[in-house]
Amino acid sequence: MKIDRNRMNMEEKVMLELHTLYQQYGYSRYKMGKFENYDLYVQNKDFISTDSIIAFNDPNGKLLALKPDLTLSIVKNYRYLPGFDQKVFYSENIYRADRSSHDYKEIMQTGLECMGDIGLYDTFEVTMLAARSLAAISSDYVLEVSHMGLVEDLLEPIDPRLHDDIIRCLSEKNGHEIRRLCEANDVDPDALENLEILVSTYGDFRRVLKKLSKLKLTERGQAAIEQLRDVLTLMASYKLSSRVNVDFSIVNDLNYYSGILLKGFVNGIPKPVLSGGQYDKLMTRMGKKGGALGFAVYLDGLDHLDRGSREYDVDVVFQYTLEDDLTLMYKAVRKLTQSGATVLVEKQIPSKLRYRRLVRLSGSEVVTVEQND
Repeated sequence: MKIDRNRMNMEEKVMLELHTLYQQYGYSRYKMGKFENYDLYVQNKDFISTDSIIAFNDPNGKLLALKPDLTLSIVKNYRYLPGFDQKVFYSENIYRADRSSHDYKEIMQTGLECMGDIGLYDTFEVTMLAARSLAAISSDYVLEVSHMGLVEDLLEPIDPRLHDDIIRCLSEKNGHEIRRLCEANDVDPDALENLEILVSTYGDFRRVLKKLSKLKLTERGQAAIEQLRDVLTLMASYKLSSRVNVDFSIVNDLNYYSGILLKGFVNGIPKPVLSGGQYDKLMTRMGKKGGALGFAVYLDGLDHLDRGSREYDVDVVFQYTLEDDLTLMYKAVRKLTQSGATVLVEKQIPSKLRYRRLVRLSGSEVVTVEQND
């Protein structure tokens, strides 16, 4: 049976397009179960950024959890092969508490992971696929990019007890609070100047990298800037850089992330729809060789776009009574569906339903009662 994309909702269309995109670049489908050992999340709770984990005991008394994260399970089962990358994609549900309502939600997540001997091409490919994933949702998107290697380099001369507060200020683009923290704790003026340049830097990578050339960096920081330049120059050669901004408010946990970070936004959706980055330190913490990077696309937010993208919920509403001839009604419904129409059969019309046509049986004939196009 041929799939009719016109009958899919936006989540289904995007998921199908993303699967096709990832397979084109050699990523294979990774399937997993809904449950994982609870200890995996306790040991890496900072990585998943949630304390709201649904846990339960199985019949043998083992403590399990509904998965609040997928990357940890993939990394746990990864086996390193020198010189090779494992490239996988997934579409699975995760289970987390909503940050605003605090209600538990089942969230469909599609994404990919690239693990192994990660090089420049791999970093570019994942960044490129992140941009193209956003484009599959909407042409009106922005991919924001930063690099934890540069952030880590600028934090090196500063008291580690201040790191979390400074990272929070970077994420809030709060330069005034960074200055207050540094002056109150006698941070070296050069280190403060570096942070102030970083917090005020945003936009096109050519302009940003020119501004970042003023930073006083070690070899690690210079390597981070060079990687950003190389990746984004490749993005420009693919004509993908016009919707990419460098933004160092995109920061994450220093215990897990070591390289490029990604966050994606689509106009009309009030929260990020894509998030990811390079997490070599997580690999090390979990006893795995090699590096890793990837991203996830959060499909639950697409209902904000889907509501406005469809003019009608259904083509035809077939309203019937218990006195109608059900054989005639069934034949009429079958004829409508075979013509390509979507048909909802109901005794009463649902409230707020948007439909093109309302039909009923009149004797042995199907008659149109209302037409909306």
